[in-house]
Amino acid sequence: MSRLSRGLAASVVCAVAATALLTAPAAAADEEFGIRINEVVSDGGSPDDWIEFYNHSDAAVDLSGYIVQDESDKNPYTFPDGTVVQPGDYLVIDTLTGGVGDFDFGLGRGDSVRLFAPGDANGETPILQTTWPAGTHAFPSWGAQEVDGELVWSMTAEATKGAANIFASGGGEVPASGVVINEIIYDPISGYDKDSVEIYNVGSETVDLTGWKFSDDNRARFGEAPAGFELAPGEFFVFVQDTHFTFGLGKGDEVVLYDPSGAIVDEYAYENTAPIAVWARCPDGTGDWAHATTATPGAANDCSPPAVPGTVVLNEVDSQPSDWVELYNPGTEPFDISGYELRDNADDLDHRWAFLEGTIIGAGEYFLVEEGDIGLTEGVETGFGVFGIGSADEIRLFDTTGTLVDRTGAWTAHAAIGGDFAAATYARCPDGIGDFVLAYATPGEGNRCVAPDVAINEIVSNGDATDWVEIYNFGATPVDISGWTVMDEDPFGHADQTTPLPADTVLQPGEFYVFDQPRDFVFGLGNGDLVTVRDANGNTVDEHRYPAHNPGTGSWSRCPDGTGEFVGVEVRTKGLFNACGNPVRINEVESDGGSPDDWIELVNPTIDPLDVSGIVVKDEEDDHAYEIPAGTVIAPGGYLVIERDELGFGLGGGDSVRLFEGDRLIDSTTWGAGHAATTWGRCPDTTGPFAVTAEPTKGAPNVCVGEIPVSPWPGSAEVRVLDQTPTFLEDSSGLDVQETAEGTFLWAVDNGTGTIWKLAASADGSVELVPGWEDGKRVRYQRDAGNPAAAGPDAEGITVDDAGFVYVVAERDNSAKSVNENTILKVDPDATASDLVAIAEWDITSLLPPVGANLGAEAIEWISDDVLAGKLHDDNTGLPYAPGDYPGHGDGLFFVAVEDGGGLFVFALTSSGATLVAEIDPGLPAVMALDYDSVLGVLWAVCDDGCQGGRRR
Repeated sequence: MSRLSRGLAASVVCAVAATALLTAPAAAADEEFGIRINEVVSDGGSPDDWIEFYNHSDAAVDLSGYIVQDESDKNPYTFPDGTVVQPGDYLVIDTLTGGVGDFDFGLGRGDSVRLFAPGDANGETPILQTTWPAGTHAFPSWGAQEVDGELVWSMTAEATKGAANIFASGGGEVPASGVVINEIIYDPISGYDKDSVEIYNVGSETVDLTGWKFSDDNRARFGEAPAGFELAPGEFFVFVQDTHFTFGLGKGDEVVLYDPSGAIVDEYAYENTAPIAVWARCPDGTGDWAHATTATPGAANDCSPPAVPGTVVLNEVDSQPSDWVELYNPGTEPFDISGYELRDNADDLDHRWAFLEGTIIGAGEYFLVEEGDIGLTEGVETGFGVFGIGSADEIRLFDTTGTLVDRTGAWTAHAAIGGDFAAATYARCPDGIGDFVLAYATPGEGNRCVAPDVAINEIVSNGDATDWVEIYNFGATPVDISGWTVMDEDPFGHADQTTPLPADTVLQPGEFYVFDQPRDFVFGLGNGDLVTVRDANGNTVDEHRYPAHNPGTGSWSRCPDGTGEFVGVEVRTKGLFNACGNPVRINEVESDGGSPDDWIELVNPTIDPLDVSGIVVKDEEDDHAYEIPAGTVIAPGGYLVIERDELGFGLGGGDSVRLFEGDRLIDSTTWGAGHAATTWGRCPDTTGPFAVTAEPTKGAPNVCVGEIPVSPWPGSAEVRVLDQTPTFLEDSSGLDVQETAEGTFLWAVDNGTGTIWKLAASADGSVELVPGWEDGKRVRYQRDAGNPAAAGPDAEGITVDDAGFVYVVAERDNSAKSVNENTILKVDPDATASDLVAIAEWDITSLLPPVGANLGAEAIEWISDDVLAGKLHDDNTGLPYAPGDYPGHGDGLFFVAVEDGGGLFVFALTSSGATLVAEIDPGLPAVMALDYDSVLGVLWAVCDDGCQGGRRR
């Protein structure tokens, strides 16, 4: 329900009869109307976006039937009958959230609020309207205030829902003392390691600062000026962290200045929007607060933007229903375009139109060229409509020498949004930058491009192995997300801590992409933070402010995916449809006479047992329905197979499988015409999109084309301790078994020191150190051969080849732990020295995915060519692996596991370098150990407790 509250500023409460109600015609101004839009929150208010109206008149106003819209023509909200606002009252309407609220549209960056008369939805002229700056949210809120008798809109100091607006102090009245806060430095990005607060004496008298102090928004901790310090007129004093105060200023905080009596002299609440984390008054003492150009503690402030020469670019073009072109000067100086020429996609003389002498575009201004505007064609004054802009065309700009300056690029159809040509253009966003894309028509104003159908879909900031942000393509067309980035609420401090997505990264309809830490960003998501996803040009695609860390082992998820509101759910579904209901997923389908017939395999993607009782399974026919019986539970990571006999119906060629929880569709898949040659399943298992599998794996992990088959660990889960004392120190990271004619040996490696050990293993499972190996031997880089004190490799994995040489894989040099350096080192274990300098090294960093320095190569395993030949898929040839394709590589290949992402990478090592032969996805979020089982003939990949000991083969 809408909420009415008494205005704090109202001094008189009037009881007004119904006959005194004011109504207004559609064209009435707010002064005549008596109501104004007073305050707007567009970014995560309480409980979400809201709009506040205020009756500033002396009569009640009836808003029954009046219509509220944002900048879109969709989903108008109509005030219900009986909506009356009394004089001095506030009326607040909320976004519909969880079934509670009023309007069902969200308010975006640079959006508008419009009020229309009853029956005039989408009218040409709203009664009331306010629009906040392009590219920004109304945060803390966007509010109205009267300044010198005029209504002025600006950002407020804080949101005051249902109460009088509060604005941050800027220029204006100077306190009697003449001392004001003048500059605030709150982050090392400013160039200063210490937070600082500068005060300035703008008065005419010297002020003794004894007893003066300031606080942040805590207002219970203070920085104090030195006793006896005198601040002369026109002088500055700077409070410096660790000298005058011990606390730190937040990235969004408040500074409050007190005189010796404790009275507040000045205060300013700032947002974390300053590019160099410096807010300053310009001019000093009396000016408005602004982003500083440079930090100047103890000196005059500088807020002037850097000078940028004038220039010109094409910025927006319309080809239907009218023809016009918008140019833009992004510089800080005017630019003369006299004689510059516009052409379409032809170079005929009658397709050229030049600007008249004296045509100048002002600094930062837009210049609109419309059909009737006069220019020169072949020296004759001609209207711009001399050539029509076609449905398949482009616009080009040439300078006075005939040199091409800019071009829009070609389009293949008139721009339209929902079939509306008048509403659409092709434009650049942000202005002057990037490719031309579909946009809303904004002639002579800042561009607003149509955002792709991609939304932030799930956020995890706590409790998982990494923080991550999932996006989802809920549209019908692929979206190129190359260059996209994710950011938190500190875009300046963390600017260098996000990695743009690589070229040719495309998100298909219905697909997810997970921005994961530290692959895509290295900062952490806070306990309540703002997540923003930007495209390659820096445009905001979507953003969401969540109130606190995700609940328990769950996440903040949209329900339904892509378009719904964010809610806290109990189960994370990284890269999957959100668990807004039951998280069970379809995993594999046999539709063509399997064993014994058609079947459907469901999977539990969570770490807890999952009750699937009552879930309904259908094919493409609604009357083919099977309800899973009561008491059906799928084990963590487990599978449930439903046979045709249980289903009661068969699956056809080009059919579908759908899962319903009540009336809600929770998962579905459809295969193309005909049946899958093997089965139709998720690749990789559990988490991937559907594809034709390599072979049926009923009730087991899917095997995808090019993958080594995987299956659950068949042995006991019991753990038996063999060494009652810590044999391998505290950093043992890898083990490998070597079988020889002399016996079976266990090799161990310590990643903290790069030390390896050799132990003899007995049939009963006991082990003992081989003589000469009691203290182990250190593996050394070749570059450290002459430096015994070098820290050495962070050796994570160990393996032995058939010749008895030992190989360790290191993810970094322990002397440079912040640098990702993945290296395979080969040593001769029979050397007598206690330090084993590598006899060969291979740096494979560039052949692995970019990951954090401590999240790289984690395990290594050598497997002989006898096992791999004809069985391993060679990514280079597209054929089964043939050892002869890699001359000089020895008698086997090396499998390397990467911790972040869990990928396996297969290498052939030669004297000239390492060659990547194949990549394998075992379907694990991380892999910490590898071991080739010569009895079963399979390679085991094992995760650790970070993924509940998951393992695949």
